[in-house]
Amino acid sequence: MKNILKTYPVVSTLTFICLLLGILTSIYGNAMYDLLAFHSKPVYYWQYMSGTLMHGSKGAPLWFLWVHLFLNGLMILPFGGLLERKRGSKHVLLVFVTATVISSIAFHFLTQGQKIQATGISAVGYAFITGGVILLPNIWQEFSCTVKLYYLFLILLASLMLLPMITGWISTWLHLSGVASYLLVLSSATILRKNALVIR
Repeated sequence: MKNILKTYPVVSTLTFICLLLGILTSIYGNAMYDLLAFHSKPVYYWQYMSGTLMHGSKGAPLWFLWVHLFLNGLMILPFGGLLERKRGSKHVLLVFVTATVISSIAFHFLTQGQKIQATGISAVGYAFITGGVILLPNIWQEFSCTVKLYYLFLILLASLMLLPMITGWISTWLHLSGVASYLLVLSSATILRKNALVIR
């Protein structure tokens, strides 16, 4: 356990918080959504962070919360863990913050004037997937056949979940905001590295 926390501190912390909030939501139900979900009433400034870490939906059956969390876990753990191991914890934390901010802004504009509540870390998951897919060609040979098939299955599943006929247009745009978030972090890091080399 100590090794996991040491190697993957950001991904481990995100997973723990999501699990904890899932358990608390299972116990306290709608009160948790009213306090922490995007666009809940009353609106609190922290909902733009806490909404990302929540799962399920107010009024939905309890199983939906855990299916939602499980599916997001299929993005966060394998791809986030891969990114954290290869790129470092600071990189993963920056990706998380960037994806949270951009997806929160996107959600705000996509739902203006609508009474839509939302939760979920899937935009962050898509940011991690994007980073993982960019990394995979360089480390593909390190994987066993089983691990390769596992990653290919996850990429296929994530691609299907991008389709608006499956998740709806709002979710599709939020997922794409996660992709854009990673590309923004990557391009910014590349520019900063080039500038640092020029200065030297």
